[in-house]
Order: sequence, then structure tokens, then C-alpha cells
Amino acid sequence: MSFPELFFCRRRGPDAHFSGPPLSTGRVDHSIVRPLLASLILISLPGIPSFAGGVQPLWAESGPHFRELKPSVSRVLTLEQAIRLALERNPGLAKERAILARSSAFSVRAGELSDPKIILGEQYFPIDLGMGESALAMTTVGIRQSFPPWGKRSLLRQSAVFEATAARWRLEDKKNRLVRDVRMAWVDLYRAREKEVILRSAGSLREQAFRSALARYRQGTGSESDVLLAQFQKDRIRDRKEQVRIREEKSLYRLMDLMHVSRSFRIPPEKPHFPDPLPESVLLGRLDRHPELESRNEKNSAQELLVRAAEKDKIPAVSVEGDYSYFMGPNLITATPNLFSLLLSFNLPVRPGERQDQRVAEKRHELEILESDRDAARQRLIEEVRNSEGTYRHLLRRTDLLEHVLMPEAKRSVDAALAGYATGTLEMERVLSTMQKAEKVELQALSVEADRLKTDAELSYLSGRLQGGPHEP
Repeated sequence: MSFPELFFCRRRGPDAHFSGPPLSTGRVDHSIVRPLLASLILISLPGIPSFAGGVQPLWAESGPHFRELKPSVSRVLTLEQAIRLALERNPGLAKERAILARSSAFSVRAGELSDPKIILGEQYFPIDLGMGESALAMTTVGIRQSFPPWGKRSLLRQSAVFEATAARWRLEDKKNRLVRDVRMAWVDLYRAREKEVILRSAGSLREQAFRSALARYRQGTGSESDVLLAQFQKDRIRDRKEQVRIREEKSLYRLMDLMHVSRSFRIPPEKPHFPDPLPESVLLGRLDRHPELESRNEKNSAQELLVRAAEKDKIPAVSVEGDYSYFMGPNLITATPNLFSLLLSFNLPVRPGERQDQRVAEKRHELEILESDRDAARQRLIEEVRNSEGTYRHLLRRTDLLEHVLMPEAKRSVDAALAGYATGTLEMERVLSTMQKAEKVELQALSVEADRLKTDAELSYLSGRLQGGPHEP
């Protein structure tokens, strides 16, 4: 179907009509249609051509399915507010706080003596003195206290204190990780929103190209393929914007999950700003003070004391028991109402090679595992510092190149291409190709900027500093 026939292949209502050769012939006299087409376009509305009889071309269709839905009104939340809500409401931090409270409570009672035991007893003795049998009774009341090997209680108490300190550092590391994750999710949401802005600007350029192609076609100097191609590129932007909205919603839901909130929100239009990262040498120099390594160091110290406590089991444990007994004889003459006894017992390690030695070996192997995990974590952090710092410097150079060189050149290329098409020296395909390259450069600049911000957030976490949110004691 030729382009003039395309104008009349859809009607706007039951009263729409047209005059001219029937479409079934498949041929149109262009000498008749072209002047008629020019006269019809003269009465078109701005942006959407209208025609006599209410007929409009397919590429000018603006039905309800093309209308953009306006986002629902919601509150605006700043990054600092998002970090504060995440630190207050995130379930993962609530769990770590409970673990810290449990460790602190255990450190108070660790190493204490076991509760004393009360001894109550009643004993009966049959006695035969040649005078018949009589039952003699003895009532006993006493107390028993067990004592662990010398020095073990102090070791257990110190180990529990180290465990509580390790839990406190682990909570600090979880908070830093959460701040980092919130910042990264915020950057993803910002990137999706800015990408939609770029696509909206690209749609405006496609609209400008479409109008230019349509104007040339009205003048008889352009082809219908230019108009259709420009219309296709313009409408394709709508589909890409829908894809961006899907990613924007996913980023929003990810951020809401970190904050543990159910009400949606909007972010300010400003680009998020993070503190400048520390140099690589400074980051590596203070790496041993990173909360994750501090927590592992405290855990290792606690396990070393448990090894020493296990070695104390080779020393006999002691139990002391004191009893008071009231013994009633066969008559009042033989009755002894006041009997006292003291019992001292030892828990001797009989088979140390199969019990105490194996217990010590078990604790030592656990210490070796913890030390290996600590060394692996330190090496991983060193690698992350070097990679992130190198990536950050690379992204800084790319940002400078894209923003100060490539983007201005791409903008000038688009302006020159549109001017060339208006004068007839360039074809529409060349104009649209130039617009696509400019759009690609702008999207690359946005992606590089977002990656730089996310790398900045990663470096802030690696520095061990909690920035952008309240610091808990």
C-alpha cells in the first residue's frame, strides 16, 4: 500500500468518508492526491495531523493506549531518612541486636560457681541387741558445692567478654553493610529515574525528526519512508520507557525491603552525594580496624581462652559437702542429736587420652578454623579495596571524558544532522542514527556515574566508617 492510501485506511467514526479512487484498486493517481493531501494537512492541529472527514493516518494515531500514566502522589524521602529508617527497622539488625544482648547476658554469669545443692535425707537402721528389733532413724540436712579446676572460671569469664565484644563489632559491620546496600539501591533507583528522563529527551528529538520529515513530505521533497521511519523510532521510545519503569519499580521495592517499609515514596531530583573515598594506602593501613576483622579478632581471642580452659580439665575438680545429722538411738540414753560430717570429693581424670586431651584438641582445631577464616576475610578485603579503588579512578576518567568531550560532540552532531536534513543534504536514516549515538553516549555517562557512586559506597564500607546514618553505641 502506498503512503497516500495509508492516510485513508482508518476512520475516526461512523460518519467518516472520503472521496477518491477506491482502495481495492491498489493504485492512486498521485497527481490528484498530492494537491488534495497538501490542502488537508494545512488544517491539521499542531503535533497530530487532522484531515477532512475526520480521517488521520496510522502514524498519527494517539489512542488511549499511548497515553502515559502519571505516577501516584507519594512522599519524598531523602537518602539520610532512608538510612535512618533502615537502621531502625531492618530485621537483620534486630537479630544482631538480640544476639549482642544474649552475649552480654551470658558474659555476666559465665565463670560463676554452680548453684549449691541442698541435701535432705532420712535413714532407717534395723538393730538387734538381743532384746528384739527396733528401727533407728537418722535425719540428715546438708549442703554441697562443686568447684571447677583452679583458674578455669576466670578463663571462661574472659572468653565470654570477648564473645560479647565480637558480637558488638559484628553488629557494627552489619550496620555498615546495610548503609552500603541502601546507598547502592538508592543509586539504582536514581539511575532508572534519570534514564527515563534521558529517554523522554530522546523522544523529543525523535518527535522533532518526525515533524521535520512530515514537513518535507508536505512540501513534496521528502519520502513516505522517512516519515514512517521517524514515527517508528519515536514510538519505540515508549516501549523502552516502559522497560525502564519496570526496573525502577524493582529498585524501589528493593529499597523498601531494606528499610522494612510498605509505603512507596519518591526520591529527590538531586544526584546523591557521598563523601570522597580515602586513598588506597590509607584504606589498607586501617584495614585491621575494620569491624569485620575486629569481630573475628575478638572471636579468636575468646577461642584461645577456651583452649586454655579445656586444658584445665586435667586438674581434678573438687566438691565439698557439709551435713548435720540427728540420730535417735533405741532409747533416750543412746540418742545423739548432734552429728556433723564434712565430705571432700575429687573428680579425677581417669582416661585423659580419650577425654581431656581430645577436648583440648577439639578446641584447638576450632581455633585453627577461626584463624583461617580471619586470614581469608582479610585477604578478601584487601582485594576488594584494590579493585574498588582502581575501578573508582577508572570511572572518574570515563566520567570526565563522557561529560566534557563525547556528550558535547554528540549534541553538536545531532544539531548538524537535523540542519542537514532540513536542507536536504542528509537522509532521515542518517539523522536517526546520529540521534541513537547521542542517546547511547548519554546513557553511558549515566551508567558510569551510577557505577562510580556505587563504588564510592563500597569504598566507604571498606573504610569501616559508618557515614550517612546515626551511629549506635
